[in-house]
Amino acid sequence: MLVDANALFLPIRTGFPLEAEVVRIQPGSTVGVPSSVLAELDRLVLRRTPDAAAARALAARYPVVRAPGRGDDAVLLCARRSGAWVVTADRALRERLVAEGVTVLAPRDRHRLERFPGVPRARPPSLGRPRRSR
Repeated sequence: MLVDANALFLPIRTGFPLEAEVVRIQPGSTVGVPSSVLAELDRLVLRRTPDAAAARALAARYPVVRAPGRGDDAVLLCARRSGAWVVTADRALRERLVAEGVTVLAPRDRHRLERFPGVPRARPPSLGRPRRSR
């Protein structure tokens, strides 16, 4: 289960029970933070964004998952490569992830996550050599 930066702000700003909700929906899952998310949080700390230091401290409690690149693209690539679900409060990212076949957990209200199953993409037809008819 990968956690996006905005999801790490939820427990800080609203007291959202992030870990409890992840376990409720996917028992036995572990939470990981993409390295791109840590870099994003570090930039927010340097800009003195409110609650960024607390969100970064929360992120430090979880294992880091290598995610080359920046932003939403890195989270998407990391999720697709690892087959992990993603927790995010970003609606645009959620829609992108689901369209790419990634299952997403997003806040439904101040205390619950809702599951959005990824929609598998149709594979394009093979571009190999045409078959000979017999």
